[in-house]
Amino acid sequence: MVILEDQTAAALRRMDRRALRDLGTRFGYDAADTTRKRRKPPPSIQQSEDAALSDGDRKKLLGTARDLRRNFPATGWAIRKHLDYVSTFTFQCRTPHDELNRKVEELVGWWSRPGNFDAAGRHGLRRFTRLLEERRVVDGDVFVVKLRDGRVQAIEGDRVRKPQRGAPDNVDWKEYTHGVRTTSAGRMKTVCICKRKANGLGYEFDRLVPARHIEQHAFFDRFDQVRGISPLAPAVNFFRDQYEGIDYALAKAKVAQLFGLIFYRDAIESPGDLGGGSRDDDGDGEPDDDAEDKSSYEIDFGKGPFVADLNAGDRAEFLENRTPSGEFAAFMQTVCGLALKSLDIPYSFYDEAYTTYSGARQAWLMYEQSADSKRRDLQDVLDALTRWRMGLFVEDGWIDLEAYGLTIPQLTWEWVPAGIPWIDPLKEVKADVEAVNNGLASRTDLLRARGKDFEQVVEDLRRENEMLAGLLRGKPLVDMVTPAGATNE
Repeated sequence: MVILEDQTAAALRRMDRRALRDLGTRFGYDAADTTRKRRKPPPSIQQSEDAALSDGDRKKLLGTARDLRRNFPATGWAIRKHLDYVSTFTFQCRTPHDELNRKVEELVGWWSRPGNFDAAGRHGLRRFTRLLEERRVVDGDVFVVKLRDGRVQAIEGDRVRKPQRGAPDNVDWKEYTHGVRTTSAGRMKTVCICKRKANGLGYEFDRLVPARHIEQHAFFDRFDQVRGISPLAPAVNFFRDQYEGIDYALAKAKVAQLFGLIFYRDAIESPGDLGGGSRDDDGDGEPDDDAEDKSSYEIDFGKGPFVADLNAGDRAEFLENRTPSGEFAAFMQTVCGLALKSLDIPYSFYDEAYTTYSGARQAWLMYEQSADSKRRDLQDVLDALTRWRMGLFVEDGWIDLEAYGLTIPQLTWEWVPAGIPWIDPLKEVKADVEAVNNGLASRTDLLRARGKDFEQVVEDLRRENEMLAGLLRGKPLVDMVTPAGATNE
């Protein structure tokens, strides 16, 4: 009797523990519950993003993303569309002195030329900025080296790494993370730049560059992240599935075009060769006298439409394969939409007929919000490069800031992003006018959203009005457009 009571008490204790465990799970986080075996358990090892993507995996990811950029049109289009919205800027100097503003803008225009801006002499500032953002999207990050002569050199992400040969002996590579040496707080100190081998199978040491001479443009998702990771990483497999799926669908469609004709017959004779004509086994170009005629129907597909007069009880059907199916097209649309989300691009950008005007405008407004932070990343890089180059202009005597009572920190400017034209000009212009009249927006903000500068618009209007007034007074047009002090020759 005592033994039975002990067993009962033990069973009750086990039930109590199970109930407490179930109760704790019920009021806890289901995402952390791995006991129900409903799905794959989440990884319990926590590490930095740089550790999660090893050197070998980073190389594979970069290679796959670059391959998709080269060969799959949808990936290339998504990247280009991202660049269209993010990477185009116009420089505007913002000091109180108009003369200084014009001087600085002229110098930036001179610096923006390929030979004055790029160490390789191929890319001006406009194209360099676009390529800079493209490398960030595809590779995860890119580095810009500021040279002593005022030009810059772009270093693509795969070239910043631990070299496979030629490295100095006094370098402690334990202090480096994917080619970047940092302080204990994570601040970049030194960057190891490598050269690609001629066969593309390895990297040789090139040089170590102090961080003060380098600007890094990268996609960061975490505070302790040293190297950027491409936003295409979650979508790479989706893009590859589309790429391969389209190839398979096209192959299937080609096979489907090789149709056949099937005879269901009750006759003894075989349908024979459907190309028409008699047999010529000896190859002399003449029908064989002893050839047995095994064809009761002579049909030549090469002669176009035909009529098959069949015997009683016989019937003929074509092999038919409807490909690709509607389900396949719908699935590919879903996969494409998921892949585009890696760059926050709405599917309506890809398929303009997918939605209505209201839907397209709403998608565009939401995309503008996501594009704004990416533009600001590029503006930060451009501001850093401009600040460095302005310092060189001042040192070389191109700009005399003391004459205006200014110092370099007081020299202000803005890289104005390119705006988007009105989708429905009549409606949107009326809305902008109402917003200004009711004090809900300024002309400066509204024009900036269109990629225009308010002061420049005012100046252009002033010049146009003066020109029109001169025409009304009978003043020759050539005199109005010729700069002061210049001749008309």
